[in-house]
Amino acid sequence: MTVLRLIQFVPPAPVVWAQASGAFARFGVTVEVTQTTSSDEIGIGLAEGRYDAGIGVADNAIGWSVERGTDLVIAAQLERRMEMRFCAAPDLPTLAAAAAKPIAVDATTNGFVLVLYRALARAGLEREACRFDMVGGVRHRFDALMDGRATSTILVPPFDAMAEAKGYRVLWDVRELAPEYPGVVVVVRRDVAARDAVVRALAAMVAANGSASLPANRAAAHEALVAARYSDAAAARLIATAVEGLRPVPAGIAESIALRAECGLPPTPPPDPDRLVDLSFLAEAARFG
Repeated sequence: MTVLRLIQFVPPAPVVWAQASGAFARFGVTVEVTQTTSSDEIGIGLAEGRYDAGIGVADNAIGWSVERGTDLVIAAQLERRMEMRFCAAPDLPTLAAAAAKPIAVDATTNGFVLVLYRALARAGLEREACRFDMVGGVRHRFDALMDGRATSTILVPPFDAMAEAKGYRVLWDVRELAPEYPGVVVVVRRDVAARDAVVRALAAMVAANGSASLPANRAAAHEALVAARYSDAAAARLIATAVEGLRPVPAGIAESIALRAECGLPPTPPPDPDRLVDLSFLAEAARFG
């Protein structure tokens, strides 16, 4: 049994389904999961070879490659779209008001913050004039918001709804700013040493993802996600929007590249989508099907 060292924030739906159905074992791979609190830890860990695969957003693969001098690529897309909203304290009615105070983020050079930069630009606000506090992943940012260590941040389900229920304001939704912004992806080194483990894990996730989409299996797929602490609404959405074959969606990859270029972040010129996405891992995984 080969071993995959995976680092992630929370388990994406295909990982949950592969674990719940025993697909990883059937495809001959043991997945050792490290739960992180910071996207930087994922990028550094992949660059140093301490992990074989990481779960992040598409732009992370670009940012981490630039910052760590490592050739990282997107091997698969696990969610069709990312749901995110910008939440602020009740006494902050506008983005300008929120931007006048420190904004809690995970990173300032890649990831969700790029959508925030677009929101600031469209509101005529200079991001250079803002203060960004590095707080960590979404759970840590939510906790910071709740205990008063932060006044605004980007949240994803179910934390955005939890914050809204407590009176926090939703100042923008990703669907208004970057409607094609993709959900989480599998990021690996192009020359990953544990390629066989990556391929076997992807084969298991593709199989589990396809099975979960079948009408006869949707109830079990929903139950597995709820057991993994997804809300009923999130579970239903993930099943309904499952990415066919886990193949990266071109429109989403293009949106991520455009956001980075719009923010003036390296590399220049922007990366070629065909090079950023390496479909050879999924092609090899298909032989296990």
